[in-house]
Amino acid sequence: MSEAPPSRQDVHPIFQLMSARPNRLIHLIPDELADAVPDHPLFSYAKGPKLQDGFADVSCKTFANGVSMTSWYLRHLLGPPKDFDTVGYMGPSDIRYFLLMFGAIRVGYKMLFLSPRNNLEGHLNVLEGVNCHVFLRSEETNIEPILEKRPMVSWVVPELETLLKIPVERYPYTKSFEQAYMDPCLVLHTTGSTGLPKPVTWHVGILSTYEAWRTIPPVDGYVPTTEIYQQSKRAYTSMPLFHTSGLNAGITWALLLGVTLVYGAPQVVPNAAYTDEMHRHAEVDASMAAPSIYEELSRDGNALDRIKRLHYVVASGAPLSQRAGTLISKYTRVICNLGATETACLYRLAPSVDDWPYFYWHPTHSGIEMRETGDGLYELFIVRDQKLKLYQGVFNTFPDIQEWSMQDLYSRHPDPSKPFLYRYQCRRDDVIVLSNGEKIAPALIEATLMSHPLVKGAILVGRGKFQPAALIDLFDGAPSEPNERRQMIERLAPVIAEANIHAPAHAKLDRYHVMFADPAKPIKYLGQGKIQRHSTYKLYEGDIEALYRAADDASEQFGSCTLTRLDFSRRESIAGWLELLIAQVTDIPIPERDRNLFTLGVDSLQVMRMARELRFQGRAGLGERSVDMFSSAAIYSHPTVNQLANYISDRAAAGALPNRSSDGDNSPDSTTQPMQALLDGLTDSLPRSSGLWPLPSTQSMAVILTGSTGSLGSYLLYALCRAENVARVICLNRSADAAKKQTMLAQQRGLDPIDETQVEFLQANLSLSGFGLQSPVYTRLLQSATHIIHNQWPVNFNWPLSAFEPFLRGVRNLVDFSHASSHHAFVMFISSVSAVGAWKGPGPPPERPTYDLSVAGNLGYGQSKLLAECLLDQAAETSGVRSACCRVGVVAGPVEQTLGAWNQHEYIPAIIISSAHLQAFPVNFPSRERVDWIPVDKLTKILLEVLVWAGDRNAGSETQMYHIVNPSATSWSNVAADVLACYPDMDIEPVTFKDWVDLLEQAGGKTMDTARVPAIKLIDFYRKAEEQAVKSRELPSAQAQEASKMLQGVGPVNRGWVSQWMQQWELSDGNSGFLRLN
Repeated sequence: MSEAPPSRQDVHPIFQLMSARPNRLIHLIPDELADAVPDHPLFSYAKGPKLQDGFADVSCKTFANGVSMTSWYLRHLLGPPKDFDTVGYMGPSDIRYFLLMFGAIRVGYKMLFLSPRNNLEGHLNVLEGVNCHVFLRSEETNIEPILEKRPMVSWVVPELETLLKIPVERYPYTKSFEQAYMDPCLVLHTTGSTGLPKPVTWHVGILSTYEAWRTIPPVDGYVPTTEIYQQSKRAYTSMPLFHTSGLNAGITWALLLGVTLVYGAPQVVPNAAYTDEMHRHAEVDASMAAPSIYEELSRDGNALDRIKRLHYVVASGAPLSQRAGTLISKYTRVICNLGATETACLYRLAPSVDDWPYFYWHPTHSGIEMRETGDGLYELFIVRDQKLKLYQGVFNTFPDIQEWSMQDLYSRHPDPSKPFLYRYQCRRDDVIVLSNGEKIAPALIEATLMSHPLVKGAILVGRGKFQPAALIDLFDGAPSEPNERRQMIERLAPVIAEANIHAPAHAKLDRYHVMFADPAKPIKYLGQGKIQRHSTYKLYEGDIEALYRAADDASEQFGSCTLTRLDFSRRESIAGWLELLIAQVTDIPIPERDRNLFTLGVDSLQVMRMARELRFQGRAGLGERSVDMFSSAAIYSHPTVNQLANYISDRAAAGALPNRSSDGDNSPDSTTQPMQALLDGLTDSLPRSSGLWPLPSTQSMAVILTGSTGSLGSYLLYALCRAENVARVICLNRSADAAKKQTMLAQQRGLDPIDETQVEFLQANLSLSGFGLQSPVYTRLLQSATHIIHNQWPVNFNWPLSAFEPFLRGVRNLVDFSHASSHHAFVMFISSVSAVGAWKGPGPPPERPTYDLSVAGNLGYGQSKLLAECLLDQAAETSGVRSACCRVGVVAGPVEQTLGAWNQHEYIPAIIISSAHLQAFPVNFPSRERVDWIPVDKLTKILLEVLVWAGDRNAGSETQMYHIVNPSATSWSNVAADVLACYPDMDIEPVTFKDWVDLLEQAGGKTMDTARVPAIKLIDFYRKAEEQAVKSRELPSAQAQEASKMLQGVGPVNRGWVSQWMQQWELSDGNSGFLRLN
């Protein structure tokens, strides 16, 4: 509920809701008020800079006279209008803006209000856009630079007191609401955040939407925000009157609600101290200001005590930080106000006091739709509804459109009982897409950084990078020396930590990625503390790149964490220091020292940060040559505190000399013993059955699909929905919003929409008993499922085997499910050729299970796949569970439709994309010379054919094994020729793989731009591949070909496929027309 206090009893009837009429002409309301309540003070303004000098009230009668006076003045000065001619104006922020706006409408002109914050180019762009040839100004306003570039007729308008106090006859106006509805009445302009400001012309009808707002009905105890506004008698505002927010306040509060609107002295720039003085001396009981002002007031206990006397404060034009808003809301109600020049007001209901950051758009009287864009964000659209003509101002501005996007993104309230509340996150264009595809909405992080008293402005950057960085503009200039920079970052550390509290893991800032604006390159602001992003990024682009290079190299002589120097002499001190490092970098409580970090949720970005901090400590404590021992690979290979502490201690004792073999003991026994122990634990207490269960029918199948939102999974779901023998699909995914994500993925990949009657989405955790589902749901699945396709598996070649334990437990739980299910559900596991990637037998690995655990090599990924195969084979013998394992090779991008793309962060796309930047492509690939890739859209059809074949086949007491690789293999050298031919006309040099890896390492020392060079993140993988002298091995696929006719005829990788993949990455237009390098 809105928690609205009782309505004021002293409100005159003309300001009460019963008098509201959405079809009333706003510019005539001053005359109505002059007749009904002539002495009521509409406005009040400070008599001078010193508030102790008092305030001058402007009554309804005086204001109405001022409007008529201004009308007569304009008519006398400009003569009769021709076609709503444009008249420009610039002056101090006083109520002459209202007088000129209403006066011009009555005469038949339209005013143009230019922001004095525009640069000259911006002014000229707006003036040209509306063909303005007449410009008015106040006495103190200088417009000579504008007139020099654009000659116009110009006059100085009378002082405010002159317009208000000279008595005149009422200026006549005879048009009805319907006649005037589409008359142009005012020109404002956009802020120019993405370029030059653009004019926006209002028509008379949009002004009436402010009154329509009052008439929207309450919903379940939530009342229109205007009802909260009317709790005030006298409200201070510092919002500029050339801006929508300032006009909004004057029309809504003063003319419609009867709240006296109080202004400060025009010559005083709004600031926190002045606002606090207004709260003290202006007898106000509410206020409206930019969020930056309330940020500063929230740090002053005395100012908060004065705010406590107010009914509410309105933070307008930009987000307020969580800290400031939550603190102020303990003293009074906080109202967030956001809008757009094109729309005037947006109809909303007031949330509860605790839900101050959220907006409740009216469900029936706004036409607002919140459309999901992915990553938990929703874009605000206004959809035309003829019944809401008087409420939808944007269609008065743009009468020919059917819907309007605000370009704003919001997040939904986390409380499932409040799905109607949305919190502003950022502009759509402001979203930062990192190189790994993660997205950051920067507004809240930036607002938090700007809440520090030393910070004037802040923006997040990092598009195409692996992690974000912050550009901070300080009030007192940037520190010039490294030590000063370090001290400044220490002073900002608390606010950086606070910003990280509310940020997702991929959006957290570290202190390596903070830079300060140079006073010699001043940042441009748009108002309300907003930085003009586009021009600022261009201005600092080189500095931003330098920041990332320095951070990647850890070349700054201080760490990113507030830790003491690492003592390398004692193993115990190393372990204790690592615990503190992990806690700071990950926000994970200090773990048990033998607990695998990756089972706790440590991600690759956090590994990079830990490695960077270790390199800094190594450089400081052991010398420059120690740096190589602190790679990300070392952390992946030693995933517990104890293992990593032992590794560091051993290397330090050995003189910190890097040793490639020391990243882990790779002897056969050390590799297979942990695998065997894990397998023994997984197969212990398998349910026992006498013989194999009967096969379920492959007609009218009810298929459980895990991992449907991945690349292969989304195509599998599409193929299942099109299969005539599949009646129902149940998708088990880790995320709660998988259904919405699936819809978005289908659109991106050109797949048909999901049939909601055929597909069910459930949030599940396979590693938990009963998959973490509610008991009735799990029981229903036991009774209905006939087949399981287990596709959910993390593809991470850096993880050790121990990180895959939860996923292996998931396989065991699927075995238990199949054994207990009514139809003895058949399990098809999507395995990998990596499971036998180190096969050393005299011939190729056969299509059957193997218990030689050494064949998986040293990659935790392949080891985990092999153990899953062994577990399923044991389950077939012991429990009677029927299954098939598909050892899938390289899954390439789609070729049967133009949409979709091969994930550019996989090792093959990363080579092709990065080579464009490196200007070199490897013509050989040790251990990967054989190319037997299969496009993903063809692969899904193959897998479904195998599912039916295997599901109908009596294979005895073992799991069936199929090698799903392309039987029409070609060579890397042939593919290399196709790739080189498909690059646009640029000099891409063919080189050896070793030379290519050397070039990649050199590039990695200069940049971490993983959007252009995604291969940088896989440098360890490529280096190991380069060191392997083994020949790539052919995997026989006779059984798979027998099961799938599609596999038999898939055909080799060819130039057409390569060209299509490169088009999907925007590397080529198919005709060597262009190349996207940034």
